[in-house]
Amino acid sequence: MSKIGIVGCGFIGGVHFSAYCKIKGAQLIAVCDQDLTRAKNLLQGASSVGNISVESVKPVSFNTSEVKIYTRYEEMLKDPEIDIIDVCLPTYLHKEAVVKAAKAGKHILCEKPIALSVKEADEMIKAAKKAKVKFMVAHVIRFWPEYAVLAELIKTKAMGKLLEANFQRHSPTPTWSWNNWILDEKKSMSAAGDLHIHDTDYILYICGTPKSVSSLGVKGRVTKKGVDHIMTQFNYGNGPKVYSEGGWAYGDKYPFRMAFWALFEKGAVEFNSMNCQLTVYEDGKEPVKPIPPAGDGYLREIQYFLNCIENGKNPSIVTPDDARESLRITLAEINSVEKAKPIVLK
Repeated sequence: MSKIGIVGCGFIGGVHFSAYCKIKGAQLIAVCDQDLTRAKNLLQGASSVGNISVESVKPVSFNTSEVKIYTRYEEMLKDPEIDIIDVCLPTYLHKEAVVKAAKAGKHILCEKPIALSVKEADEMIKAAKKAKVKFMVAHVIRFWPEYAVLAELIKTKAMGKLLEANFQRHSPTPTWSWNNWILDEKKSMSAAGDLHIHDTDYILYICGTPKSVSSLGVKGRVTKKGVDHIMTQFNYGNGPKVYSEGGWAYGDKYPFRMAFWALFEKGAVEFNSMNCQLTVYEDGKEPVKPIPPAGDGYLREIQYFLNCIENGKNPSIVTPDDARESLRITLAEINSVEKAKPIVLK
């Protein structure tokens, strides 16, 4: 199994660390963070990272006491033992971290969104191609069990064509980020670019690029000028009617929720993370609660990427170009909010 180094020991670094601990054969050999205490706490499971506790996680195939700790990224990249760099840094640092990793000859898993701009995304993709390294952006909803079930129903047309779908994603105001970077819209693109992009990416995954997007939003509720809540209609012409909304404008005590409703020619599907229920309502049959694939989305996406590296295959469930397109469409949604009119996509 390839040997992994995580850069960034904050909230999402803790989530990824937890996943590696559960993957048989995964070899996490290094972590990097400019805050030495934070890196040590992550490995010792001595604290909660954001609202993800790592205290109860027991490593499967590596000893945390043997994991190397770096405080300088450049030094970590010089480590010849590391095959994969897992970039868990704030969004505004993604481009630099990915380009440097590619130049160092490391395969790269990078948290979503790919970057702050399409230009940055292009530079990252170009660097990975030039270095001939594998590069995947962690758009986790494509791997989330309940969403994988919906994608399969759409692909197989088990209940006919998809007619309409509605996706929701609500989060407490994220107050846990390093230096509060996530509430600086210039560094995170606010809720539209950091949270809502999950559903935008999934919609592109199941339906492709729409003809246009029409968005409404609430700005400046918790950020200065960012889009803290957004509602979008994705126009597919004669295709399915697709809507998505969500944000983090509800305060830091608001419970997290993701949900979807999908209407087919011969039935409907519903999921709500608040009760962890996925239900299929097929015409003429009793409702069914299918058992989704095992593992959460983070575990499944990381396992998938490691398998791709081991087998010498480029990731196909989510490609760098897919991540670029999800960013492009999300930026168009933000533009639609700003201009208060639909944005035609080319």
